[in-house]
Amino acid sequence: MIEPISLSQLAAVSKGQVKGSDIKFSSVAIDTRTLNKGDLYIAIKGENFDGHQFIRNAVEKGCSAFVVHSETDPGDHELDQIPYVTVKNTLKALGDCSRINRENFQGKVIGLTGSTGKTSTKNMLECILSEEGQTCATQGNFNNEIGVPLTLLSINENHKFAVVEMGARNRGDIEYLTDFVQPDVAILLNAGTAHIDIFGSQENIVLTKGEIFSSLKSDGLAVVNIDDPAHQIWLDSLVGKELITFSMSNEKASLYAKDIDTDAHSTNYKLFYKGCWQHISLPVPGLHNVANSLAASAAAIHLGFSLEAIARGLAKLTTSSGRLMTIPCSEKLLVIDDSYNANPNSMRAAIDVLSLTPGFKIAVLGEMAELGDFSKKLHLELAKYVAESTVDKVYLIGPFSSEMARIIGGRAEVAHTKLEVLESLEIKDDIFETDLNRCVATSVLIKGSRSTRMDELVELIIKKAAH
Repeated sequence: MIEPISLSQLAAVSKGQVKGSDIKFSSVAIDTRTLNKGDLYIAIKGENFDGHQFIRNAVEKGCSAFVVHSETDPGDHELDQIPYVTVKNTLKALGDCSRINRENFQGKVIGLTGSTGKTSTKNMLECILSEEGQTCATQGNFNNEIGVPLTLLSINENHKFAVVEMGARNRGDIEYLTDFVQPDVAILLNAGTAHIDIFGSQENIVLTKGEIFSSLKSDGLAVVNIDDPAHQIWLDSLVGKELITFSMSNEKASLYAKDIDTDAHSTNYKLFYKGCWQHISLPVPGLHNVANSLAASAAAIHLGFSLEAIARGLAKLTTSSGRLMTIPCSEKLLVIDDSYNANPNSMRAAIDVLSLTPGFKIAVLGEMAELGDFSKKLHLELAKYVAESTVDKVYLIGPFSSEMARIIGGRAEVAHTKLEVLESLEIKDDIFETDLNRCVATSVLIKGSRSTRMDELVELIIKKAAH
């Protein structure tokens, strides 16, 4: 936090009331297990938990004050000795705290959203911006109504930049979050079909992602991917705003790429901007990462970074666990761990990366969740994409596996459990063979939605290969 906030400041923004002394706090906790002495404790109520049940725990651990719902009685007169604030919505109070801290920040804030590529782009921006100053960036998948405020609250006086990733599961989510973020630069990567069962339609996804521009500062920059089919809708909403567009190949874009060369481990291309170009070397594979790096570069250019500085920053990028991370398990076995999550676009990107690897190529694909009524259609479309790829073997786990296997043909095998896949990889594909004269170079891609826990299979393979 940049400077202490008083309870009265929070109450004024949240339309609440202060009970007791008007103290100041410089840190916030929403979980008593991680609460430190002096924290403001905000009691948040979720679907499966209620922070109001732990107010006494928070007080015993030394919180300086707490925030509760206005209809909640702390239930213990001893707690009256501790000042507290009553508000109509404690979750929003958390956001209001973060807004105050964000407004105290004199550096630049970059907000970004999209159906795919958010974390990769955030990581790229962090690498670039850190070339010139300390950068606060979203940790893990803290991109929702709790995670975004916690990210904003972690900005301190030493930071020069902040990069805030925003996710959405419903219409209005991005608008809600961006009201706290108030970005100086707003990046819209794409609008795919992730969570389409919740949004109901592709149109709703497009409109939801476009909400990121709703709280863009008057002198702020909008960054738009003109390769996305919905780009014109977003551009029409940005009339009068400063704008930078990017594209993988369209030379009408502000930034575009040429001479792209990618393999299983890295990607190289020329970045063009205003008649100048810079060689970019990414230590990660995949065409999708070219698009992500163009988005990050657009924001950095607006913030005054040279193309050379951008190239230096991007060269320092490292992969995140479960996100197309290449894991050499032996001289002949490479695991591509993309188990963190999955949607149709990221599935195709992962298949493209696997196709770049030498030797025998195996894909283990779990279900893509949260696709609702579109689920069968999108799974079968993925099967057609896999059928047209150079992947040699495909293991399928999930409700549409049999239908997908029929489309893919003889290369596909349906499995019911991860252990069944592991057994087949060992016996049928012989991926754990250690005799270099007998074994074939093999790459195994593991991918599926988070709910499928495909990371468990990654761990099983790594453990098996180590023995």
